[in-house]
Amino acid sequence: MSFDKSDLIFLPVGGSEEIGMNANLYHFNDKWILIDLGISFPDETDLGIDVLLPDFEFIKSLGDKFLGIFLTHGHEDHIGAIPYFAEYINCPVWGTAFTIALLKRKLNENKKGGLLKLNVLNVNQEIIIGDFKVKAIDTSHSIPDPISILISTPKGKIFHSGDWKLEQSKNLSENIDFKSFRSIGSDGVLAMVCDSTNALVDGRTPSETFAYNGLLKEIKNKKNIVLTTCFSSNISRIKSLLDIALKTSRSVVIIGRALLRAIDAAKEVGYLTNIPDLVSFKDINLIPKSNLLIICTGSQGEPNSALSRISKDLDKYINLTRGDTVIFSSRQIPGNENAISKVQNRFLEKGVEIITDNDKNVHVSGHPSRDELIDMYSFIKPKISIPVHGTREHIEAHSILANECQVPVVIKPKNGEFIKLNENSHGVVSKLNFTTHVYDAGEVIPIDDERFVSRRHGLWNGFVSISIVLNKDGDLLISPQITQTGVSNEKNVSTVIADTAIKIEGLIENENTNLDNLDSELSYQISKLVRREFKSSFSKRPIIDIHINRV
Repeated sequence: MSFDKSDLIFLPVGGSEEIGMNANLYHFNDKWILIDLGISFPDETDLGIDVLLPDFEFIKSLGDKFLGIFLTHGHEDHIGAIPYFAEYINCPVWGTAFTIALLKRKLNENKKGGLLKLNVLNVNQEIIIGDFKVKAIDTSHSIPDPISILISTPKGKIFHSGDWKLEQSKNLSENIDFKSFRSIGSDGVLAMVCDSTNALVDGRTPSETFAYNGLLKEIKNKKNIVLTTCFSSNISRIKSLLDIALKTSRSVVIIGRALLRAIDAAKEVGYLTNIPDLVSFKDINLIPKSNLLIICTGSQGEPNSALSRISKDLDKYINLTRGDTVIFSSRQIPGNENAISKVQNRFLEKGVEIITDNDKNVHVSGHPSRDELIDMYSFIKPKISIPVHGTREHIEAHSILANECQVPVVIKPKNGEFIKLNENSHGVVSKLNFTTHVYDAGEVIPIDDERFVSRRHGLWNGFVSISIVLNKDGDLLISPQITQTGVSNEKNVSTVIADTAIKIEGLIENENTNLDNLDSELSYQISKLVRREFKSSFSKRPIIDIHINRV
């Protein structure tokens, strides 16, 4: 790698070409720290995959050069990958109180509790680790205890924004002092690594009060069941909904393990106090429809989520019908549009009303719009801007805005690029090809693993299984048994199967006698024959499985 041990390096492992999977490394004096280690969620093209993970191999290779992990907040796209790599993390992890409370519960659920050294990081606290000085800066987001991180080194300071906005949530008692941002800027900042999620959105992102008022207006006018789905860790929204339930005389039912985990963590650190008693889902039928508010996971259309099951009438206790309402109090993460639409359409077919943030003021983002980005650049005054947390479209829009804010240097990162940060010498000095990983069958593997190639191939082409029974002389004892799945229906395929069986018999009877004793060669010849027959008849190339039994 073409950089010196003394260079200040920024290396995005994830989050610089997508929204999600945030993981960002910083290097100085041959040591490394990591900010965030999150997951992303697959779209409908990634069949059979539940979660996407960053490539952890380079981080593992660092050994004792890897000093620590700092977490900006507790959203899945910033902490969700930690349980999958817990066995390989041999350094301390720091996060604010709610972030650590949430992470502890995730680790315990995954039977990884006790593996990591977890430390609570307070706002304005400084941690000296190697030649890095790391300071937590108070900010606002859609989750309790979010922070930005100021990294100080002898080569310069880096302001890593994390996820943020400037309009604060009153129900979380947020009290950001903008003077702290101005003070950071006045002391001199080499680079700002900053959230790009809303770089295409004009204006300012409203506060939680905006969503609260919109939700109250909608819920108080409904006569039947109201189900609201939101991100499980959006405690500010959950607090809003609990208060609205009190004002509208509705009992609250919480559905979804992630929601219950987040509520439990919020109670532990004091963000949810004096909340109304929650109703067990088993008692739903005892409550009049007009007095019921359900808060549920599944806002992104996840196939196995509580909301998806309810939309398919698969939930044992909840059955929404005509006159009920489902409110999506969340944004659509890019890539999830089709999955969300399918869930919504299933409700619409049953006469359930759907309300989204496109219809009413029922959601507010946790990310800065363009005017807030302009404000932050005026506060921090970085010499280098590095837009992250976004697709290429978001990063391009953020880059143009940074140029308009008179930032001298704008660097548009890609995952795997080693970016040297120096006022006079900066840019990409090396590159690694990171591969997205997935969790499958109890192990973390690259998404391009051959098993996924086979699954996709089988999905579109089907499967054919052939069973051959031979005696010790290599003669067939019964006709070849052929079955298929997914190639065509039984009516269309039966004649082809019969003809193919006859041709396999001829192959075995007429081929060179060497085939009698060499199962691998016989399998190869049968596979060629079957593939040819099915391609000719159905224009398919099924996965072929051959069993040769000698008795």
